[in-house]
Amino acid sequence: MFLQEMLMRKLIFLLLLLFSMSFCGCGNTSYLETKTAKTESDGVIEGEEQDTDLIYVQIDGAVKKPGVYKLPADSRVFLLVEKAGGLKEDAADSELNLAELLTDGQKLTVLTKKELKEQKKTAEESGTKADGKVDINRADQDTLTTISGIGPSRAAAIIAYREENGPFKKTEDITNVSGIGDSTYQRIKDKITV
Repeated sequence: MFLQEMLMRKLIFLLLLLFSMSFCGCGNTSYLETKTAKTESDGVIEGEEQDTDLIYVQIDGAVKKPGVYKLPADSRVFLLVEKAGGLKEDAADSELNLAELLTDGQKLTVLTKKELKEQKKTAEESGTKADGKVDINRADQDTLTTISGIGPSRAAAIIAYREENGPFKKTEDITNVSGIGDSTYQRIKDKITV
C-alpha cells in the first residue's frame, strides 16, 4: 500500500508538472506571437530605418574607397565623398559639385585631372565643348548632325559657309547659312557655341 501511495503521488506530481509546463509554454507562445505581430504590423524592425528614408549611390574613379553606399535620402555629394574615404590627390575636384543633391541609383564618377584634360581635348577635337554644346566653328559633319534639326545637308551647308566666310563670330550668325532661319536657330541655340 505504501508503494501504491508513493506511485500515486509521483504520478500526480508529474501530471501537475506537465500541466504547468504546458500552461506556461502556451502563455509564453501567445506573448511571442503578439510581440511578433506588433513588430510586423509596425513595418519597422527596431534599430533599422525605413527604406524610403535611404538611397543607394555608387561612386568610383578618383576616390579612396569606391563602391555603393547607403545614405539618407537628402544627402549631398560631399557626404558621399566623405563615406568613400575622400578624394585622391589627383582628383579633378574643380569639376565636382559637392553641394549637388543625390538621387537613388545615381552613379558618380570622379575624374582625375589627367582624365578631365584628355576628355576636354577629345571633345574640342570633335567640335563638342565640355558642356555638351557643339562648336559650330570646329565641328565636322557627323558632329553637326547630332544637333536636333540639323541633317546631313544642313551640316554640309554650315561647313561650306564656314569655309567661304570664315568662322562664325556669334551663334546667331548661323542664320546666314542657307536653310537655317530664325525658327531653326531658336530650337538649336542652347545646343551650339562658337
